[in-house]
Amino acid sequence: MFLSAKRGIVSAILSTILVFYALGFVSRNILILENRSSARVVFDYILNFVIFFVVIYLVLTLFTFIISLFIKKNN
Repeated sequence: MFLSAKRGIVSAILSTILVFYALGFVSRNILILENRSSARVVFDYILNFVIFFVVIYLVLTLFTFIISLFIKKNN
């Protein structure tokens, strides 16, 4: 139940969208990234993607677990 390809794909899509929004369209983050080297910017994108992916995946897993508990109680 813990590992799921569907949740992984959804998490990857959502985290990609959120990372590009957070680092590309928020003016404060744009100013921070301007002063960094290109290698550091790439590292920031990768690190933020991993963090967002893990958090979104765990939240989706928690929702799935809670929904499965309610379905089992109703049957």
